[in-house]
Amino acid sequence: MSQFVKKASSKIEKLSNEEILRIIETQTNDLKIRNYILDNSIEGSLMLDGSDNVIYLNATLTNLITLYPRKKYTDVNVSKVIADSDMVAFIRKFRKSGKDTMEEYFQVSDPVHGQRSVICIASRVSEIKALLFVFRDMTFFNRFKEEFRKNESLAQMTTMAAGVAHEIKNPLASISIYLQLMDKMMEKNGSMTREEAKKYLDVVSEEVDRINKIAVDFLFAVKPMKVNLAICNVNDIVKKTVSVVSAELKEKGIAFKQHLAVSLPKVLADSSLIQQSILNLINNAMQAMPEDRKDPAITVSTFMENDMVKISVADNGCGMTEEQMSKIFEPYYTTKSSGTGLGLTVLFKIMKQHEGDVTVSSTPGVGSEFTLQIPVPSSERFRLTDDGRA
Repeated sequence: MSQFVKKASSKIEKLSNEEILRIIETQTNDLKIRNYILDNSIEGSLMLDGSDNVIYLNATLTNLITLYPRKKYTDVNVSKVIADSDMVAFIRKFRKSGKDTMEEYFQVSDPVHGQRSVICIASRVSEIKALLFVFRDMTFFNRFKEEFRKNESLAQMTTMAAGVAHEIKNPLASISIYLQLMDKMMEKNGSMTREEAKKYLDVVSEEVDRINKIAVDFLFAVKPMKVNLAICNVNDIVKKTVSVVSAELKEKGIAFKQHLAVSLPKVLADSSLIQQSILNLINNAMQAMPEDRKDPAITVSTFMENDMVKISVADNGCGMTEEQMSKIFEPYYTTKSSGTGLGLTVLFKIMKQHEGDVTVSSTPGVGSEFTLQIPVPSSERFRLTDDGRA
């Protein structure tokens, strides 16, 4: 309500009928303008009172999500207005949460446009004790993001192809040198014994194997990754992975610590790829452990944060500098004396295939921590209680 209307309403008994009528007309016009703006907004708006009854919804919302057909939507419970049960569950979850804001993504089936991705942003309007839900169509943005991801992959493939060319130069040069040496010996002596030939051919064979490994790793890194997503328990994946490397850790004298969160929600993931990622990080941590390290240890932890299930692999190894951390996910960059430098590049690709991420923090001489992040699907989020437990 405008300051003018507030002032006028306090003196309404002193106003004439004409003045009251003019105020009503002014407010009606203002309301029409606001409704016009809201109804032509690209965002759908929904406001509920303290009993989850609809106070207001704009025309955009009726075209954005599926509503039950009704003549009137106001003063009706939201469960009888919105047809999507997941959206209704989110609304109820937000009310119970006590949080000021929350957001959630939904997949909406549209007979005209097909599948659409819609985000709902919830907030509290304390002045009138109401809840406001703003719905945005993110389909175009997500398609743009996917296109950007494809272009990013193409750019990465170009970089990796250049890396392959660089990597195979050394073994090819080595092969060339040893073949020339063989040729000179044949020219000088007229023949070679089996033992003499084997000395050269063994080196050539090793370099051919090296080239083959470079090619195989490159193809694995760039080819489309087959991801078999299924609802799974991250703690179970961690336990299975640890059982594979426990004997090696013990043999190397590296203490292993495990901190698994209780009642983690399940995630939509490819368990074999996640296991491969954890195993990769544990192996890297073992290789990063100095031989003279006192009380060497690797710790694997799971926890939930911001609708993400996270898996942390931390060590007290040699650590990395800021410059090294900025490059570790780049193809063919490695701090190890052996290896192709594609392990973390593939791990990064795996996490992106899961709509997740991987982060790293490290201090030289102290150790490193890698954290895998996997989003919790909306179906699992609704099963969580207010304290975040399933």
